[in-house]
Amino acid sequence: MSGNLRCLPSLFKEVYGRGLILRRSFGVLVGLLLGFEGTVQAQSPGTPVPMELPAYIDENGDTIPIAFLPHVEVRDRRIFRSAAERKRFDRLYWNVVKVYPLAKAAGRQLNELEEELKTIPESKHRAHCRKLESSLKKQYKKQLVELTVTQGRILIKLVDRETARTSYSIVREFRGSFQAFMWQGLARMFGSNLKSTYELQEDRDIELILMMVEGNQYEIPYKFRN
Repeated sequence: MSGNLRCLPSLFKEVYGRGLILRRSFGVLVGLLLGFEGTVQAQSPGTPVPMELPAYIDENGDTIPIAFLPHVEVRDRRIFRSAAERKRFDRLYWNVVKVYPLAKAAGRQLNELEEELKTIPESKHRAHCRKLESSLKKQYKKQLVELTVTQGRILIKLVDRETARTSYSIVREFRGSFQAFMWQGLARMFGSNLKSTYELQEDRDIELILMMVEGNQYEIPYKFRN
């Protein structure tokens, strides 16, 4: 009995020591938890929070998230093989920039004219077209007269790009076949063709220039959309 009593102090120390270790460990754990909680509560207002995304469930029962990405345009870089090629491109750029507003105006005027013709009797269409032609001559005559032959050819192509119709078909539709024939003959005398069409592959340099000019407003011509 006395031997067992002698063992009590050492046993008490061992139990007390273990309890102290456990209390310390528990204190450290509580401290960590409280510190973590404090860190969560102390997050700044700008901390990212979970967001909801639209999703759909496929045939296997899996949830597939959907994300809508902004439109991105990928363009090839124009590489010039020589200084002369760069000079030709710069000249083309100048010519396109000069006549492009005229082509845009032609497309806009044509759309407005077609809407106006729907509201008046067909017998008055020809007179209305001549009246509009007279007004357009006063407005654009100076700009058209100052165009070079090259700029005139580019304008004919750009009119087709904006309206999906050749200049010849536009004149024939609103002024008759004879007027179209006469204007085509006059254009031929200056090395142009009112029946010229705009082709993305053939006129790729012009299209590249229009991408540069229009920037974020650029759209592929309607007749080339799939």
